[in-house]
Amino acid sequence: MIGIKQFRQISTINKRKKLAVIGSGPSAFYTVLNILKKNAGNVEIDMFEQHPSPFGLVRYGVAPDHPEVKNCIDRFNDISEFITLGNFKYFGNVPVSKDSTKSLSLQELYDNYNDILYAYGSSLPNLPEVAGIEHPGIISSYEFVNWYNGHPNHQDYEIPLKEVTDVSIVGNGNVAIDIVRILLAPSDGYWSKTDISSKALATLAESRVKRVNVLARRGVLDSKFTNKELRELLEMDKLGVYFQGWNDSSFKEQLADVKLDRINKRRVSLLNKYNHREFSKEEVENGKFWNLQYLKSPVGFKVHNERLLSETIVAENQLLFKDGKWTIEQSGKIGAVKNQLVILATGYKCEPLKEFKELGIPFENGRIPNNNGKVENVDHSYCVGWVSNASRGNINSTVADSEVVADTILREWEKENEDDDEKKGRAVIEGILKERGMEPVDWERWNKIHQLEKLQGSVKGKPYEKLAFNDMLDRTSQDKTRQDSD
Repeated sequence: MIGIKQFRQISTINKRKKLAVIGSGPSAFYTVLNILKKNAGNVEIDMFEQHPSPFGLVRYGVAPDHPEVKNCIDRFNDISEFITLGNFKYFGNVPVSKDSTKSLSLQELYDNYNDILYAYGSSLPNLPEVAGIEHPGIISSYEFVNWYNGHPNHQDYEIPLKEVTDVSIVGNGNVAIDIVRILLAPSDGYWSKTDISSKALATLAESRVKRVNVLARRGVLDSKFTNKELRELLEMDKLGVYFQGWNDSSFKEQLADVKLDRINKRRVSLLNKYNHREFSKEEVENGKFWNLQYLKSPVGFKVHNERLLSETIVAENQLLFKDGKWTIEQSGKIGAVKNQLVILATGYKCEPLKEFKELGIPFENGRIPNNNGKVENVDHSYCVGWVSNASRGNINSTVADSEVVADTILREWEKENEDDDEKKGRAVIEGILKERGMEPVDWERWNKIHQLEKLQGSVKGKPYEKLAFNDMLDRTSQDKTRQDSD
């Protein structure tokens, strides 16, 4: 094991590569840690995040009742040892390539760093083109997930759950299953013990939602949710959350014809185990229900008033066996699903940064084209995570992808000419930030913010209570003022 003194000796002999990382989600941290653990002595990495808080979707996208998924944050905190060595610095509250005077430009990063790693993830919902989608009774899962996870940009949303009995979710991935749990699991005793937003918890406590429909354009064998998520939701019947069934009769011929793989065999088995169950009078009166409705594509919405809907109009699809395979086609039939609120869980998408076109950085189909993380036809540029794969993948795939990209960067560094001029990195950037009146949140300050969140959460019996961005900045400004006065 190489000690701190030995690391410092190495770094004074060799020129340090300067790497700027844009974004601070799991793909960014996994990649940075892989690089540092393999080559800490010769690298200086600065991570830029537009918000004060790091961790991206791990902090604001993971369901509150899945704390085990957030355990990766414990590993990300390993970054502290490299801060001590001077190999890493976190710049929270520092936007890059935004339309603001308080932002760094990409050109400034390219001027002062050897390489740039784009890891900024998705920032927009991927919405279908459906007539009437602008109605307030239709919201995206991007907004809804950020709302219940306390994202400061969305935590004050007014979700009219106390006026709603029926909700439809369009899409059938894990996010859709998460939302079913959010809407139907008990607020008191279940969600109240998690890090869910206190404002969301108060709204859920007043909710009148009784039924949730999960609508999917394709069939059961095309389901996007995992069996783990499905089983967890099905087993919530112990909490009075009951599965009302799926349109299994539409798939009898296909399921009899197709040899199912292990995953689909287990999925169908789980659904059938809970399907067509008889409910008692007490369960009907006091329980909450959800169902899966495959082969339905939303084509419009029937409006109840300026805030709520009454129905989602759907085109009914059908399964047909053609040319030796099962395909899905429109049947020509139109149906309706009762709901006052619709949540579109149809995925997220990335968008290019403002200077991409000017600097010749490619962006196509929601991603930066790349080869194992190296941006196509652009020197000194890399990408990882959702911005490199069009918003696909989970934490497990992120771990593997990040290791590949880290190795790509390290191999490219080995090829480069050691006589190249050494970039200035943070020595220049910190001066620019000061000139523009930008006050970055460093790692020490972030940890103080999170300690306050834990303290406030403990009062409510929660792991932590997320602060709004303004409160975070007020906290760091107060600390800095005290330090300066000391």
